[in-house]
Amino acid sequence: MQNITCGGKGGVYMNGLEELQKLLDKEKMAPVGKDLSLVMQKKLKKSGIYFRIFARVKEAASVYHKLEWKKQEYLEKNKKLQDVVGLRIVLYYMDDIPVCKEMLRNTFAIIEKDSHEDIPKVNEFNPLRMNYVCRMPKEFVDRFPKELWENYRIDQTFEVQIRTTFSEGWHEVDHDVRYKHKEEWEQHYELSRELNGIYATLEICDRSMVNLLERLAYRNYKSMQIEAMIRNKFRLRFANSAISVPLLEFLQKDQELVKTLYRLEREEPIRFFASDLSDGIPLTIDNMVFVCNELCIERKDLEDRTPMIIREKTEKWKQRRKEQEKTSINMKKDIDTGFFL
Repeated sequence: MQNITCGGKGGVYMNGLEELQKLLDKEKMAPVGKDLSLVMQKKLKKSGIYFRIFARVKEAASVYHKLEWKKQEYLEKNKKLQDVVGLRIVLYYMDDIPVCKEMLRNTFAIIEKDSHEDIPKVNEFNPLRMNYVCRMPKEFVDRFPKELWENYRIDQTFEVQIRTTFSEGWHEVDHDVRYKHKEEWEQHYELSRELNGIYATLEICDRSMVNLLERLAYRNYKSMQIEAMIRNKFRLRFANSAISVPLLEFLQKDQELVKTLYRLEREEPIRFFASDLSDGIPLTIDNMVFVCNELCIERKDLEDRTPMIIREKTEKWKQRRKEQEKTSINMKKDIDTGFFL
Protein backbone atom coordinates (compact mmCIF):
# COMPACT_ATOMS: atom_id res chain seq x y z
CA MET A 1 0.00 0.00 0.00
CA GLN A 2 1.30 3.41 -0.96
CA ASN A 3 2.02 5.81 1.89
CA ILE A 4 1.25 9.51 1.61
CA THR A 5 3.60 12.03 3.19
CA CYS A 6 1.07 13.96 5.20
CA GLY A 7 2.75 13.16 8.48
CA GLY A 8 1.33 12.58 11.89
CA LYS A 9 3.28 13.01 15.12
CA GLY A 10 7.04 12.91 14.92
CA GLY A 11 7.03 12.59 11.13
CA VAL A 12 5.07 9.32 11.13
CA TYR A 13 3.56 8.94 7.68
CA MET A 14 -0.15 8.85 7.11
CA ASN A 15 -1.21 5.42 5.91
CA GLY A 16 -3.62 4.63 3.11
CA LEU A 17 -7.38 4.78 2.83
CA GLU A 18 -7.86 1.09 3.62
CA GLU A 19 -6.39 1.43 7.10
CA LEU A 20 -8.30 4.65 7.71
CA GLN A 21 -11.54 2.85 6.85
CA LYS A 22 -10.77 0.28 9.54
CA LEU A 23 -10.02 2.96 12.14
CA LEU A 24 -13.16 4.96 11.29
CA ASP A 25 -15.53 2.04 10.93
CA LYS A 26 -18.93 3.65 10.41
CA GLU A 27 -20.94 1.34 12.66
CA LYS A 28 -18.49 1.64 15.55
CA MET A 29 -17.77 5.36 15.32
CA ALA A 30 -21.21 6.83 14.48
CA PRO A 31 -22.44 6.43 18.11
CA VAL A 32 -19.51 8.59 19.29
CA GLY A 33 -20.88 11.60 17.42
CA LYS A 34 -24.41 10.93 18.66
CA ASP A 35 -23.28 10.60 22.27
CA LEU A 36 -21.24 13.80 22.03
CA SER A 37 -24.29 15.64 20.70
CA LEU A 38 -26.36 14.37 23.65
CA VAL A 39 -24.14 16.35 26.04
CA MET A 40 -25.20 19.59 24.35
CA GLN A 41 -28.73 18.40 23.68
CA LYS A 42 -29.45 18.00 27.39
CA LYS A 43 -28.45 21.62 28.05
CA LEU A 44 -30.53 22.93 25.17
CA LYS A 45 -33.56 20.91 26.26
CA LYS A 46 -33.35 22.32 29.79
CA SER A 47 -33.37 25.86 28.41
CA GLY A 48 -36.57 25.21 26.47
CA ILE A 49 -35.38 26.86 23.25
CA TYR A 50 -36.54 25.35 19.96
CA PHE A 51 -33.71 23.53 18.21
CA ARG A 52 -32.59 20.48 16.27
CA ILE A 53 -29.13 18.97 16.59
CA PHE A 54 -27.26 16.80 14.13
CA ALA A 55 -24.04 14.84 14.59
CA ARG A 56 -21.70 13.02 12.26
CA VAL A 57 -18.33 11.32 12.39
CA LYS A 58 -16.47 12.08 9.17
CA GLU A 59 -16.29 9.09 6.86
CA ALA A 60 -12.87 7.67 6.10
CA ALA A 61 -12.99 8.67 2.42
CA SER A 62 -13.87 12.26 3.35
CA VAL A 63 -11.06 12.45 5.92
CA TYR A 64 -8.61 10.95 3.41
CA HIS A 65 -9.64 13.46 0.73
CA LYS A 66 -9.35 16.45 3.06
CA LEU A 67 -5.95 15.39 4.38
CA GLU A 68 -4.70 15.01 0.82
CA TRP A 69 -6.34 18.25 -0.37
CA LYS A 70 -4.85 20.29 2.49
CA LYS A 71 -1.62 18.31 2.81
CA GLN A 72 0.70 21.21 1.95
CA GLU A 73 -1.13 23.69 4.18
CA TYR A 74 -1.14 21.29 7.13
CA LEU A 75 2.60 20.62 6.76
CA GLU A 76 3.61 24.27 6.31
CA LYS A 77 1.46 25.58 9.16
CA ASN A 78 1.76 22.52 11.40
CA LYS A 79 -2.02 22.15 11.40
CA LYS A 80 -4.34 19.17 11.73
CA LEU A 81 -7.83 18.23 10.62
CA GLN A 82 -10.11 19.44 13.42
CA ASP A 83 -13.58 18.24 12.46
CA VAL A 84 -13.41 14.45 12.51
CA VAL A 85 -16.60 14.85 14.58
CA GLY A 86 -19.07 17.59 13.71
CA LEU A 87 -22.17 18.87 15.49
CA ARG A 88 -24.69 21.24 13.98
CA ILE A 89 -27.22 23.08 16.13
CA VAL A 90 -30.14 24.49 14.17
CA LEU A 91 -32.19 27.11 16.03
CA TYR A 92 -35.75 28.09 15.16
CA TYR A 93 -35.27 31.70 16.25
CA MET A 94 -32.21 33.85 15.62
CA ASP A 95 -32.46 35.68 18.96
CA ASP A 96 -31.63 32.37 20.68
CA ILE A 97 -28.12 32.42 19.17
CA PRO A 98 -26.45 34.33 22.08
CA VAL A 99 -27.92 31.98 24.68
CA CYS A 100 -26.92 28.93 22.63
CA LYS A 101 -23.34 30.21 22.28
CA GLU A 102 -23.13 30.81 26.02
CA MET A 103 -24.33 27.27 26.73
CA LEU A 104 -21.73 25.93 24.30
CA ARG A 105 -18.95 27.85 26.05
CA ASN A 106 -20.13 26.58 29.44
CA THR A 107 -20.17 22.98 28.19
CA PHE A 108 -17.01 22.56 26.09
CA ALA A 109 -13.56 24.18 25.88
CA ILE A 110 -13.62 26.31 22.71
CA ILE A 111 -10.33 26.95 20.90
CA GLU A 112 -10.89 30.58 19.98
CA LYS A 113 -8.01 30.98 17.52
CA ASP A 114 -9.34 28.14 15.36
CA SER A 115 -13.01 29.14 15.54
CA HIS A 116 -14.82 31.43 13.14
CA GLU A 117 -17.54 33.88 14.11
CA ASP A 118 -18.18 36.39 11.34
CA ILE A 119 -19.21 39.95 12.16
CA PRO A 120 -22.00 41.35 9.94
CA LYS A 121 -20.98 44.27 7.71
CA VAL A 122 -23.31 47.23 7.26
CA ASN A 123 -23.03 47.50 3.48
CA GLU A 124 -22.60 43.83 2.59
CA PHE A 125 -24.68 40.69 2.87
CA ASN A 126 -22.36 37.71 3.18
CA PRO A 127 -23.02 34.31 4.77
CA LEU A 128 -22.14 34.47 8.46
CA ARG A 129 -20.17 31.58 9.90
CA MET A 130 -20.59 30.51 13.49
CA ASN A 131 -18.19 27.57 13.58
CA TYR A 132 -16.49 26.67 16.86
CA VAL A 133 -13.62 24.23 17.30
CA CYS A 134 -13.79 22.54 20.71
CA ARG A 135 -11.47 20.21 22.58
CA MET A 136 -12.84 16.69 22.59
CA PRO A 137 -13.44 15.41 26.15
CA LYS A 138 -11.05 12.59 27.06
CA GLU A 139 -13.82 10.00 27.40
CA PHE A 140 -14.66 10.54 23.72
CA VAL A 141 -11.01 10.67 22.59
CA ASP A 142 -10.53 7.25 24.19
CA ARG A 143 -13.37 5.77 22.13
CA PHE A 144 -11.35 6.26 18.93
CA PRO A 145 -8.43 3.91 18.10
CA LYS A 146 -5.21 5.49 19.34
CA GLU A 147 -3.64 4.89 15.90
CA LEU A 148 -5.98 7.52 14.47
CA TRP A 149 -4.34 10.23 16.58
CA GLU A 150 -0.81 8.85 16.30
CA ASN A 151 -0.59 8.11 12.56
CA TYR A 152 -2.71 10.88 11.02
CA ARG A 153 -2.84 14.65 11.13
CA ILE A 154 -6.11 14.57 13.03
CA ASP A 155 -6.60 16.74 16.10
CA GLN A 156 -8.44 15.65 19.24
CA THR A 157 -11.09 18.27 18.58
CA PHE A 158 -14.56 18.55 17.08
CA GLU A 159 -16.47 21.35 15.36
CA VAL A 160 -19.82 22.83 16.34
CA GLN A 161 -21.78 24.90 13.82
CA ILE A 162 -24.72 27.08 14.84
CA ARG A 163 -27.37 27.85 12.23
CA THR A 164 -30.98 28.96 12.03
CA THR A 165 -33.67 26.96 10.27
CA PHE A 166 -33.78 29.46 7.40
CA SER A 167 -29.99 29.54 6.89
CA GLU A 168 -29.50 25.78 7.29
CA GLY A 169 -30.72 24.83 3.82
CA TRP A 170 -28.74 27.63 2.19
CA HIS A 171 -25.50 26.58 3.92
CA GLU A 172 -26.01 22.98 2.78
CA VAL A 173 -26.39 24.06 -0.86
CA ASP A 174 -23.48 26.51 -0.63
CA HIS A 175 -21.17 23.89 0.89
CA ASP A 176 -21.87 21.20 -1.71
CA VAL A 177 -22.26 23.41 -4.78
CA ARG A 178 -19.86 26.33 -4.29
CA TYR A 179 -17.38 25.60 -1.46
CA LYS A 180 -16.39 22.18 -2.80
CA HIS A 181 -16.02 23.50 -6.36
CA LYS A 182 -14.61 27.00 -5.94
CA GLU A 183 -12.74 26.92 -9.23
CA GLU A 184 -16.03 26.50 -11.13
CA TRP A 185 -17.38 29.74 -9.63
CA GLU A 186 -14.36 31.96 -10.22
CA GLN A 187 -15.62 33.24 -13.58
CA HIS A 188 -19.21 33.69 -12.40
CA TYR A 189 -19.05 36.60 -9.99
CA GLU A 190 -22.62 37.75 -10.64
CA LEU A 191 -24.06 34.29 -9.89
CA SER A 192 -21.98 34.01 -6.72
CA ARG A 193 -23.35 37.39 -5.66
CA GLU A 194 -26.87 36.23 -6.48
CA LEU A 195 -26.38 33.18 -4.26
CA ASN A 196 -25.33 35.52 -1.45
CA GLY A 197 -28.45 37.57 -2.19
CA ILE A 198 -30.60 34.53 -1.44
CA TYR A 199 -28.87 34.30 1.93
CA ALA A 200 -29.69 37.97 2.55
CA THR A 201 -33.36 37.23 1.92
CA LEU A 202 -33.27 34.35 4.37
CA GLU A 203 -31.64 36.56 7.02
CA ILE A 204 -34.54 38.98 6.62
CA CYS A 205 -36.92 36.01 7.02
CA ASP A 206 -35.16 35.13 10.30
CA ARG A 207 -35.64 38.66 11.60
CA SER A 208 -39.21 38.84 10.32
CA MET A 209 -40.22 35.65 12.12
CA VAL A 210 -39.03 36.95 15.50
CA ASN A 211 -40.55 40.37 14.82
CA LEU A 212 -43.91 38.82 13.91
CA LEU A 213 -44.10 36.86 17.16
CA GLU A 214 -43.00 39.94 19.14
CA ARG A 215 -45.86 41.89 17.58
CA LEU A 216 -48.25 39.06 18.36
CA ALA A 217 -47.07 39.06 21.98
CA TYR A 218 -47.72 42.82 22.09
CA ARG A 219 -51.30 42.31 20.86
CA ASN A 220 -51.73 39.58 23.48
CA TYR A 221 -50.51 42.01 26.15
CA LYS A 222 -52.86 44.80 25.04
CA SER A 223 -55.84 42.43 25.16
CA MET A 224 -54.62 40.89 28.46
CA GLN A 225 -54.28 37.42 26.94
CA ILE A 226 -51.56 36.69 29.46
CA GLU A 227 -50.90 33.03 28.73
CA ALA A 228 -50.57 33.67 24.98
CA MET A 229 -48.38 36.73 25.65
CA ILE A 230 -45.89 34.65 27.67
CA ARG A 231 -45.83 31.85 25.08
CA ASN A 232 -45.21 34.20 22.15
CA LYS A 233 -42.73 36.38 24.00
CA PHE A 234 -40.52 33.57 25.30
CA ARG A 235 -41.05 31.07 22.43
CA LEU A 236 -39.99 28.03 24.46
CA ARG A 237 -40.99 24.38 24.72
CA PHE A 238 -42.97 24.63 27.94
CA ALA A 239 -43.64 21.38 29.80
CA ASN A 240 -47.04 22.88 30.57
CA SER A 241 -48.07 25.82 28.43
CA ALA A 242 -51.23 26.56 30.43
CA ILE A 243 -51.20 29.11 33.22
CA SER A 244 -52.83 28.12 36.51
CA VAL A 245 -56.14 29.77 37.38
CA PRO A 246 -54.91 31.34 40.67
CA LEU A 247 -51.87 32.94 39.00
CA LEU A 248 -53.95 34.13 36.03
CA GLU A 249 -56.48 35.76 38.33
CA PHE A 250 -53.66 37.41 40.28
CA LEU A 251 -52.08 38.87 37.13
CA GLN A 252 -55.39 39.99 35.65
CA LYS A 253 -55.80 42.36 38.60
CA ASP A 254 -52.46 44.09 37.92
CA GLN A 255 -51.98 45.41 34.39
CA GLU A 256 -48.72 47.17 35.35
CA LEU A 257 -47.19 43.86 36.41
CA VAL A 258 -48.29 42.28 33.12
CA LYS A 259 -46.74 45.23 31.29
CA THR A 260 -43.45 44.69 33.15
CA LEU A 261 -43.52 40.99 32.26
CA TYR A 262 -44.03 41.87 28.61
CA ARG A 263 -41.17 44.37 28.56
CA LEU A 264 -38.45 42.40 30.35
CA GLU A 265 -35.60 40.75 28.46
CA ARG A 266 -36.09 37.01 27.94
CA GLU A 267 -32.43 35.90 27.98
CA GLU A 268 -31.74 35.84 31.73
CA PRO A 269 -34.66 33.56 32.69
CA ILE A 270 -33.71 31.23 29.80
CA ARG A 271 -30.11 31.12 31.05
CA PHE A 272 -31.38 30.18 34.49
CA PHE A 273 -33.49 27.30 33.15
CA ALA A 274 -30.50 26.08 31.11
CA SER A 275 -28.35 25.90 34.26
CA ASP A 276 -27.94 23.14 36.81
CA LEU A 277 -29.75 25.33 39.35
CA SER A 278 -33.07 24.74 37.57
CA ASP A 279 -32.96 21.00 38.37
CA GLY A 280 -36.25 20.08 39.98
CA ILE A 281 -38.05 23.13 38.54
CA PRO A 282 -40.19 22.21 35.50
CA LEU A 283 -40.33 24.77 32.69
CA THR A 284 -43.98 25.81 32.96
CA ILE A 285 -45.75 29.12 32.38
CA ASP A 286 -46.24 29.53 36.12
CA ASN A 287 -42.61 28.85 36.94
CA MET A 288 -41.44 31.20 34.20
CA VAL A 289 -43.48 34.00 35.77
CA PHE A 290 -42.09 33.22 39.22
CA VAL A 291 -38.49 33.09 37.94
CA CYS A 292 -38.92 36.36 36.04
CA ASN A 293 -40.14 38.01 39.20
CA GLU A 294 -37.27 36.67 41.32
CA LEU A 295 -34.58 37.62 38.79
CA CYS A 296 -35.89 40.84 37.30
CA ILE A 297 -39.09 42.28 38.78
CA GLU A 298 -38.91 41.61 42.54
CA ARG A 299 -42.55 42.13 43.42
CA LYS A 300 -43.10 41.06 47.03
CA ASP A 301 -46.76 40.05 46.56
CA LEU A 302 -45.75 37.71 43.72
CA GLU A 303 -42.77 36.42 45.67
CA ASP A 304 -45.14 35.33 48.44
CA ARG A 305 -46.82 33.00 45.91
CA THR A 306 -43.52 31.59 44.64
CA PRO A 307 -42.45 28.06 45.64
CA MET A 308 -39.52 28.06 48.06
CA ILE A 309 -37.33 25.99 45.73
CA ILE A 310 -37.54 28.70 43.08
CA ARG A 311 -36.76 31.45 45.59
CA GLU A 312 -33.71 29.58 46.88
CA LYS A 313 -32.38 28.53 43.46
CA THR A 314 -32.82 31.98 41.88
CA GLU A 315 -31.02 33.56 44.83
CA LYS A 316 -28.07 31.23 44.21
CA TRP A 317 -28.26 32.15 40.52
CA LYS A 318 -28.01 35.86 41.28
CA GLN A 319 -24.97 35.24 43.47
CA ARG A 320 -23.37 33.18 40.72
CA ARG A 321 -23.98 35.92 38.16
CA LYS A 322 -22.41 38.52 40.45
CA GLU A 323 -19.30 36.38 40.75
CA GLN A 324 -19.19 35.95 36.98
CA GLU A 325 -19.45 39.71 36.50
CA LYS A 326 -16.57 40.31 38.93
CA THR A 327 -14.43 37.81 37.06
CA SER A 328 -15.32 39.45 33.75
CA ILE A 329 -14.41 42.92 35.03
CA ASN A 330 -11.06 41.65 36.31
CA MET A 331 -10.14 40.24 32.92
CA LYS A 332 -8.55 43.01 30.88
CA LYS A 333 -8.20 42.42 27.19
CA ASP A 334 -4.99 43.47 25.48
CA ILE A 335 -6.10 44.97 22.15
CA ASP A 336 -2.85 44.21 20.31
CA THR A 337 -2.56 40.52 21.15
CA GLY A 338 -6.24 39.71 21.50
CA PHE A 339 -5.56 37.65 24.61
CA PHE A 340 -7.09 38.11 28.04
CA LEU A 341 -4.38 39.01 30.55
